[in-house]
Amino acid sequence: MKKVNGIARLPIFPLPVVLIPEMTLPLHIFEPRYRLMLRRCLEGDRLFGLSYHPEAEVGRLAIPDLESVGCAARILHVRPLPDGRANILTIGTERYRITRYLSQDPYLLAEVEFFADDPIEDEERDAVTALVARATARFVRFLRALQRLHDLPERSVALPDNIERLSFTIAAAVLHQPEDLRHVLELVSTRARLEFLLARLEQLAEDYEQRARSHVEAKRNGHRRSLSRAH
Repeated sequence: MKKVNGIARLPIFPLPVVLIPEMTLPLHIFEPRYRLMLRRCLEGDRLFGLSYHPEAEVGRLAIPDLESVGCAARILHVRPLPDGRANILTIGTERYRITRYLSQDPYLLAEVEFFADDPIEDEERDAVTALVARATARFVRFLRALQRLHDLPERSVALPDNIERLSFTIAAAVLHQPEDLRHVLELVSTRARLEFLLARLEQLAEDYEQRARSHVEAKRNGHRRSLSRAH
């Protein structure tokens, strides 16, 4: 990828899934055009653009709209398969808008413009700081409940200091529906993204805490029954 002043040339992989910054995404690469794309990416900076397209399917080159928003994917790991296919693990990095297509054969190559959230205004900084504290606290509650639910040891999770990256880290962990992921991907207000996530986290943390309590109680009851039978 050659990037100058926020503009870059990026191969585009249209898929009916949404990638956002900080989200890891495993992919299976098998079409010849994308095998070629993968080889070229690995020879360069290991980046390609993942753009959501609801009609993307095998054998059909779906073309996302100009000005549509996508997310650059960095290739973290590649597991080649004997027949030329590959399983890869990617992570979302920066967001982009497609400004124009440079080529469509054998895969899409586009000129993209990277963007970030708008700066936080001084008058809203206190409100954003309070949102960060509330969202982080509820996210930690959610993670602890998730650990108890799956019988995992309680571990703290290192969260980014950068507020925009923090908001995407939380979104990547708690959002699953494409429409929700597209919404947070396209937002350029960190405050609006945090408000959206906080509304989801308030209910999500309570739900998972209840599920974790039920799980722990069921294990205790099972243990008591086992002891009773043993005696």
